[in-house]
Amino acid sequence: MRAGRASGADEPDPLIALADEPDPLIALADAARADAALAAAAVAADPELATALRPLVDARTEHAAALDAEIARLDPDRTTPAPAPPPSGRPGRREVQRAVLASGRAAGEAALGLPAERVGLVASVAACCGTYAEVLV
Repeated sequence: MRAGRASGADEPDPLIALADEPDPLIALADAARADAALAAAAVAADPELATALRPLVDARTEHAAALDAEIARLDPDRTTPAPAPPPSGRPGRREVQRAVLASGRAAGEAALGLPAERVGLVASVAACCGTYAEVLV
């Protein structure tokens, strides 16, 4: 219940509201796949980055899977997208750091408008991305 309201009867069901627009978790899952591909490409371009970036590849791959599972919970007929194609060029630590920072911000912003049962997942994605972005500086 929101502050200043006598009852929750006037509040729309957040899951019904989600049906009217694209699920915000889709963009977050796509970003997770793209971040994992970018970090993997950076490791391929510079194997010395493996120690710093391999855990990020694993985390962002897990984020994509968890977000896809939550999306499927509400839309079981949606197909899971293919992994993101590798980026062109030779990405480095800075490009990965910027991408993960942007993903963390997007997840943090998305969490503010989500129903309670989805906030924990998205907030944990935001926290993880924000932490990795700081570590990669």
